[in-house]
Amino acid sequence: MSGISRRLKQLEKQLASLEGDEAMLLTELEGFLAGILVCPDLIMPGEWLPMVWGGMKTDAAPVFEDTKQVQQLVGLIMERYNAVAADLQRRAGHYEPLFDVDTRHDEILWEIWIDGFGTALQLRPEAWAKMRGSDAATQSALAWLVTLVQIGRGESTLPKEQIDDLTAKAPDLIPHYIETLNAWRISQQVAGQFRTEAPNVGKVGRNEPCPCGSGKKYKRCCGLN
Repeated sequence: MSGISRRLKQLEKQLASLEGDEAMLLTELEGFLAGILVCPDLIMPGEWLPMVWGGMKTDAAPVFEDTKQVQQLVGLIMERYNAVAADLQRRAGHYEPLFDVDTRHDEILWEIWIDGFGTALQLRPEAWAKMRGSDAATQSALAWLVTLVQIGRGESTLPKEQIDDLTAKAPDLIPHYIETLNAWRISQQVAGQFRTEAPNVGKVGRNEPCPCGSGKKYKRCCGLN
């Protein structure tokens, strides 16, 4: 990963500064956000934000030094959420996942991105089941993304030759698959079957659970400052 913007560098630094080892890496967050955005169901920030720093532990203790750190990090995350959403709403071929790169071998480390996407799949498995009755291209895109999650996590039972082939092709396959899922989601939105468009969110809603993990509403916790 090179040439990222100043704001992304700030986000990367904020994530790295959190205590504990559950917080997502920047490219892991990218895959997670993509999964949140193309999910058939609308998932509000109050539900998924704590997973960025607490992993799958919904009751994980807060990892912040103070309220200012919470506000800065949430602001940067939501800014990136909006940017990814905007990319997905543009014409096909515009979405470009943010991958880490091993400059020693000029190797794209897509596995970190796909792990974040896999976390999004785990958050709402019943929502993804809605795609079982979709068109062949959408079903195939989801199936191959799940396969890549398994490969990235070392859980695949495919032959080594096929794993090696998919590993080499993954950086080019992932954007196409994500845009395919997003196109299907939009078609369902237009048909009025599932969800409204992902909102452009600048901050956590005042009546939503505070992302710091206190259990209080945002307006009565970090939102007081």
